[in-house]
Amino acid sequence: MESKYRVPALEKAHRVLEAVAREPAKLRMTDLCKRLGISKSTMFSLIETMKALGWLRQMPNDTYALDNMFGFLGHAFFRQYDLAEAFHREARPVMQRLGESLQLATLDGGEVLYLAKETAPTPVQMVSGPGVRFPAHATGLGKVLLAWLPEDEILRLIPEENLRPLTSHTLSTRSELLRHLDIVRRQGYAFDLQECVMGFHCIAAPVREVDGRVTAAVSVSIPVHLWEQKRDRALTEVLALAERLSLDQP
Repeated sequence: MESKYRVPALEKAHRVLEAVAREPAKLRMTDLCKRLGISKSTMFSLIETMKALGWLRQMPNDTYALDNMFGFLGHAFFRQYDLAEAFHREARPVMQRLGESLQLATLDGGEVLYLAKETAPTPVQMVSGPGVRFPAHATGLGKVLLAWLPEDEILRLIPEENLRPLTSHTLSTRSELLRHLDIVRRQGYAFDLQECVMGFHCIAAPVREVDGRVTAAVSVSIPVHLWEQKRDRALTEVLALAERLSLDQP
């Protein structure tokens, strides 16, 4: 990355975290200052900020160790790969039973980021798969991922009242989306009725962590001409798939 785009304070914080990670509960502030060549005043500000964020913990002997945030981040990092593997294992037979493609996605800002796909051997496919992104408001996956967030977080992720249309069926305003998300929460799943791609309807359901947070979602895409024939069976299959992938089961 070009130097003009780099943030010096973040680089200093990175160096502090790396030093602490290599020698947990061994380095005091003066040790870190000497080793990294950072002034005491700057180091104090960095450490106090990182303590407040849950990045660093001050030990009784005034040394430092990584705090709980890195446990959360580490779990999330490895969970994304474990989840994709579990998705392929569980979704493949569902795809074979339904004859339609299934997707796994998470939320990245105001967009849906696709993590994995089980592709059905059909001639017409939605453009979706690992790395593909769509606006969250225009997809069943996105509506599921937004529905269980606090409203202030939804407003932060989607700051504009007018929403970008992908098709003539896309929700057009944030107010309309908020009303729709309330329905999604109550029924426990979301539909996308040609709101993202013309010719396809989708059904999406939430995947939950141990604490009940919705951090991923699964969906099935069905051509419009097969919707009435497959909708009810697909809904049952997708809800069951999401439950199997969730960690909050009793």
